[in-house]
Amino acid sequence: MILQHLKTRTATLHKETEADNLAKYILDHSITLDQYKALLSQNYEAYFTLSELLKQFSGTMPDSLRDFADSKKAEALEKDLKQLGASLPSKLNESLPNEVNYPFLLGMLYVAEGSMMGGLLIRKNLENCVGINTIETHHFFGKSAPDVMNRWKAFTEAVNEKTYTDSEIDEAVDGAHFAFEIFQKSY
Repeated sequence: MILQHLKTRTATLHKETEADNLAKYILDHSITLDQYKALLSQNYEAYFTLSELLKQFSGTMPDSLRDFADSKKAEALEKDLKQLGASLPSKLNESLPNEVNYPFLLGMLYVAEGSMMGGLLIRKNLENCVGINTIETHHFFGKSAPDVMNRWKAFTEAVNEKTYTDSEIDEAVDGAHFAFEIFQKSY
């Protein structure tokens, strides 16, 4: 139930965030190598920032969700950037609000995990992009559909282990908005 609230109550911000994303050039197959490097850099900045912030407070999360507060996305982006000879950007200068609680962090995780579902559509279109067809391995956008789907399923199961109050749902929505704003700043 909380996941449906998150989806509904972040839909506008989600759409606004995607509008500024260079991934649209993958979807229309026109992306250049420089645009792709910029896309990877922007995503690295956002995911690295999110993972660092989440790690700071991962101890407040239930064990079933703590594993999702990892650096795997940032590490895959780092591999892609190094493979292309691009330098790594630093994390954004963001800090969490003073009163951070588990539902707020859950909202942040929702954005990070949900974004990987959108990455599946990008993955399908990579091979049609002539401007980047010399790249043999995509670490970030190259995740297999079953791997991404299984991780999302495990995430949703972990989230749904608990019943959330209206106040906790509001806090989770605030956390999701915070995460979307990090992506907007990186784009």
